[in-house]
Amino acid sequence: MTSLLTITDDRTTATFDPETGGLLALDGPNTGLAPFAGGRPSLFVVEIPRAGDRTVVVETVAQTLTSVAREGDDALRLVWRDPVTSAGERLTGEITVGARVHDGALRLSLSFHLDSVGVEAVRFPSLGGIRPVEGTLELRGVDYSTGTRVSLLPVFDSNAPYWGTLYPDYASGNLRPELVGTPTSPFVVLASEAGGITVQPAARTLDFIGWRASLVPGFADSLRRTAADDAAVTLDAIHFPAADGSAAELPEMAVVPFAGEWERGLDAYLPTQDPTRRSAASWLREPRSWLQVQLMSTEGEPRYDFDALVDIIEECAREGIGAIQIVGWNEGGQDGLVPQHRPAEKLGGEAGLRRALDRARELDVATVLYVKYVWVEKPGPLWDELESFVSRDPNGQPYAQPGPVYHSSRKRYGINTPWYVPLCFGVEELRRRFADEVAEIAAWGADGILADESLYHGRALLCFADDHGHPVGASAFTWDADFVEDIRAGLGDRADTFVIAAEGAYDDQFAHYDVSYFRSALPTHRPLGRQLRPDARIVTALTGFDDRSMIAQCLLYGYAISLEPYNFKGRPGDMPATVSLARQADALRDRHRDRLWNGRLVVDHDVVALRPDGSVHDLLTVWEGDDGARALVVANYGDEVLSLHLPGLGDAETDDLDGLRAPVSDGRVDVPARSATVVLPSLDSIGSL
Repeated sequence: MTSLLTITDDRTTATFDPETGGLLALDGPNTGLAPFAGGRPSLFVVEIPRAGDRTVVVETVAQTLTSVAREGDDALRLVWRDPVTSAGERLTGEITVGARVHDGALRLSLSFHLDSVGVEAVRFPSLGGIRPVEGTLELRGVDYSTGTRVSLLPVFDSNAPYWGTLYPDYASGNLRPELVGTPTSPFVVLASEAGGITVQPAARTLDFIGWRASLVPGFADSLRRTAADDAAVTLDAIHFPAADGSAAELPEMAVVPFAGEWERGLDAYLPTQDPTRRSAASWLREPRSWLQVQLMSTEGEPRYDFDALVDIIEECAREGIGAIQIVGWNEGGQDGLVPQHRPAEKLGGEAGLRRALDRARELDVATVLYVKYVWVEKPGPLWDELESFVSRDPNGQPYAQPGPVYHSSRKRYGINTPWYVPLCFGVEELRRRFADEVAEIAAWGADGILADESLYHGRALLCFADDHGHPVGASAFTWDADFVEDIRAGLGDRADTFVIAAEGAYDDQFAHYDVSYFRSALPTHRPLGRQLRPDARIVTALTGFDDRSMIAQCLLYGYAISLEPYNFKGRPGDMPATVSLARQADALRDRHRDRLWNGRLVVDHDVVALRPDGSVHDLLTVWEGDDGARALVVANYGDEVLSLHLPGLGDAETDDLDGLRAPVSDGRVDVPARSATVVLPSLDSIGSL
C-alpha cells in the first residue's frame, strides 16, 4: 500500500492521495469540519469542450499521478501528464500543482499546457466532502459592503438554475442580488459552529474568480431544503483562463483553517489588503450629512432647474447639511445618454450649473456631481462613436442588458428601456476621454464626482475583444484602479482635494476612491464592508421620514448620512424630523470627532453587552482615535428603552443625540428606543485585549 502524501508545518497538515494526487484532508486547528473529500480525492476540475460536448472535464479523481517532487516537509510538486477526459480521450500535455503549507495555510498553485485544446474554465481548488462534525455549516462572503450569509447544512439555500445543474448549489451569479464573485468578494468562508476554512487568492488579484458551493448528492427533503444523511458540500473556486486556453498559470490560492467564530476567517484576508485611501479634502474630515437630489430623470422631466438647485443648496446650508450629491444635472437626465455628461440646457445650461456651484462654495456646501461611465446607451448619440470600445463576449457580440427603469409605465414594464452596453476600461483612449471630462467638471467648480455602478461591469466579467490592446479574455476588473488614477492625474493641482467617490466600492477600490456610497437600510445588513475597511469614508442612504433606526445605524458603523426624501426626489424640508436627527447625530460625532469620525473601527475587542435576559447584544462597536483613545457605540432598533450591562466597564459616561451626559454606574447603560448611545471611558481604554 502506497503511503499517503503529507505536508505540514507546526499548525496545519495537508494529506494527498498518492494514486490520484487529490486532497484528502486538511488538519489544523479545531475547525469543526470533517475530513474534506470523504474518501473521494478532490483538487481540480478542468472544463474542456470536446467534439461539440461542452460538459467534458478532466477531474482529479479520474487521473493517475505521474510524478511527485518533495521540497522538504512542507511542500510538494504534483504532475499529471497526458490526462484523461471524462469522455475517455487522452490529451497531450500536463497539469502541475504546487502545494505548500506556510503559516498554517495550504497554498496551492496550478499551471497547465494542453496541446490542441481550449480550456474554458478551471475549478481550483475543488474541495469535496466538506461537512461539519456536528451542527451547521454556512458560507460567508461580502457583497455591496454587506456580509452575505448562506446556509449550507443541514438546510441548503440553493440559487441554482435547476435545469442546468446536477446538484443544488449556491453560486456567484452576475446581476443577482446574492452575487459573491471576485473581486466583489475576494474570499469565501465556510464556517461551522466551531471554526472553518477561508478560501481566497494568496495574493491580491483582479482576475475574476467565481465561487460555488454544491450539495452532493442533494436534498433529502426538497420542500424543507434539508440535506440527505450522506450529503456533503463541494466548494469550487472557478477561474477563466485568458487567450486560447491552451496554457495558463492560475493565481495561487490559499485554504486557511481557523478555529472559533466565523470572523476569525477574516484573519487570513485582512493582511493582504492595500491601505485605504484618505482624501486631502478638508470637508471630509468634518462630520457632514449629505443631501442627494435628482434634478431630472432619463424621462426628461425638469423636476428642479439650476435656479431651484440654488434654493436647495441654501436650504441645505440653513439645515446644517454640508454636502449635496447632484443627480440628473446632465443632458438626458439621470442615467440618460451615458457616458457623456453635459449640463442640461432644459435646466439652465452650463452657466446655470456654474452659478449653483458658486453659491454652494460661498455657503460651504460641498458639491458632488453624479456620473456614470461604465456603460454606453444603445440606441444613443454615442453608440456609433464608442461601439468599438465595448466589452465583447467570445463570439464577438457586445454584452448588453436593459437600462434603468424610471417613472413611466412603459419603463416599469421594460417596454422601451434602452440597452446598456458595458465599456471596456482596458482601452486607454477611453479612460483619457473620461479623465478630460472630469477635469472640466472640476473647472466648473464642483468639489467631486460620484461614479455610479463603478463596482461592476454588468454582464462583462471578461472582455474578449482582440483590438483593445489587452489579452483576449482578460478580467473586466483589471483596469478599475487605472480608471480612477487616470482621472486623478488629469486634475492637476486638484488631484488630492477633488473627491472621487464610488457606489458600493468593492474592497480593492477603497485603495483608490475617496468615498463609497451605498444603501444599508436592511434588517439583515451585516457591516462586513466596514469591518474590512475600518477607516474608510462610507455614506449610506436614509429615505425614512422619521429614520431613527438608520440614524442609529450610521452612528454605530460610522456611516455618513445621505438624506434622500422621496427616493432622492425631494429636498430637506420634506423630511424635517430626519433632518433634525441628522443634525443631532453630526453634532454628537463632532463632539468626539477624533474617535467617531476620523478614527477607525476596532474589529477585535473584548467588550460584551448583555441584555436583561443574559443574551449578548450585538449592536455594539468600538472606535479608536489616532491617540489610542476609544469610545463605544451601542444601538437600539427596538421601540423600548434597552437596559444593558457591560461587565468590566470602569468609570465612564454616556453621551447621546440630545447632548445629555450621564455617569455610568456598575457598567449599566440605558439606550433610548430607536437610537444610539456613546459610552466614553474616564481613564481605561475600552476594549483592550
